[in-house]
Amino acid sequence: MNYIELINGFWLIDEQRGFTANETRLYFYLLHLANRRFWETQWLEYWDDKMQAAVGISADALRTARKNLKKAKFIDFAIGGQAYRVGTRYQILPPNPNPTPDPIPNPTANPNPDHLHYSKTKTNTKTNYNSDFSKFSKNERFSKREYVASGSDFD
Repeated sequence: MNYIELINGFWLIDEQRGFTANETRLYFYLLHLANRRFWETQWLEYWDDKMQAAVGISADALRTARKNLKKAKFIDFAIGGQAYRVGTRYQILPPNPNPTPDPIPNPTANPNPDHLHYSKTKTNTKTNYNSDFSKFSKNERFSKREYVASGSDFD
């Protein structure tokens, strides 16, 4: 398992699925934890309260992000018990060398395209911006400006 391969694999699937910010942040925080521990253990144990604080998400958002990352086969996790000092265990899974994209629903084609109606009327959207100044001569329109001297330093 290579750190760069994990990152590139994540972004490849993200282009297809569009992970949320919570899912992305959780995955990269887990990568950070594993990297900080020099990838010594296969499972990382981390408490949900600490994970919520570190990632900056609520308990519901953490559960949803974990579930979606597991569904995408990026992580596996085992929820810890209610006992003291028993955290959720996370495993970062190796990247899939041949990821298959999620199937895109194929819209049903309408056999009768008569319901499409195109308007062939052309509207004139051309605007003449110089029409307001056409009543003045070229030199006259700038000479009509007034100068107000109030005696301020900012005039």
